[in-house]
Amino acid sequence: MLLLKLAAIPALLGLVALPQTAPSPNRPAPTFDTIAPTLPALKRPAVLIFSKTNAFRHDSIPAATAAIDKLVRARGWSAYATENAAIFNPAQLAKFDLVVFASATGDLFTPDQRAAFQGYIASGRGFVGLHGAGDGSHPDWYQAMLGYSGYTGHPGGADHFQQGELILLDRTHPATRHLPARWRWTEEYYAYGAPPRADVHVLARLDETGMRLEPRHRMGEKHALVWWRCEGKARIFTSVLGHQPEAWTDPAHLELVDGAIGWAARKAGKGCD
Repeated sequence: MLLLKLAAIPALLGLVALPQTAPSPNRPAPTFDTIAPTLPALKRPAVLIFSKTNAFRHDSIPAATAAIDKLVRARGWSAYATENAAIFNPAQLAKFDLVVFASATGDLFTPDQRAAFQGYIASGRGFVGLHGAGDGSHPDWYQAMLGYSGYTGHPGGADHFQQGELILLDRTHPATRHLPARWRWTEEYYAYGAPPRADVHVLARLDETGMRLEPRHRMGEKHALVWWRCEGKARIFTSVLGHQPEAWTDPAHLELVDGAIGWAARKAGKGCD
């Protein structure tokens, strides 16, 4: 009887218990992997497609992973997709010519896995980071490798997705040579509080003219969206495009990603010699 009276107290005080909500699929609990997957036989060149999320999880990841896999296999190369970070060990990484982060987010690695990845890059292998791979959830060492810092987010609410124009600053690169000088694109536009590192080669930037952007999301002529840099002899390519699943069926965007893969794997273009 006493328990019933105690249970009734919140109602008497005008307090209503909030319903329990399920965890958001876009905010998974961070995990760290310790048991590496068993790899199939791989024909070289081989590409590792990695999409683990220890921070925001994009709904477009399945579409992105499938599209990248298709692009790689169309080249006659091998592709292996996983969200198991334990694959970042020296023996297994040595089987790949290129690592692609398909909106992988957060602090993803144990110290040993981080060391293996950094050793892989130091050996001159390639890396392509796509969309969420360029957000602010990543540790400082990783952001420095890609050449950015000071992530300030993106527009929200009714202004979340806007059609804008990308200004192509270099149309000779394998990732951008198919694009017009000004390319109309709808995106969740990332912004940063600092311009890219001085050694970054910007391929495309946002034309902010007419865009609905908060002051913290304005970077003027430094608003880079697609770029590359060298980490020693490693070719590092970043594009922060591709939030929506529809981006992964868009021919122009897919050609950009395919060109990035070919360049980072040293099968096309110049740089980082």
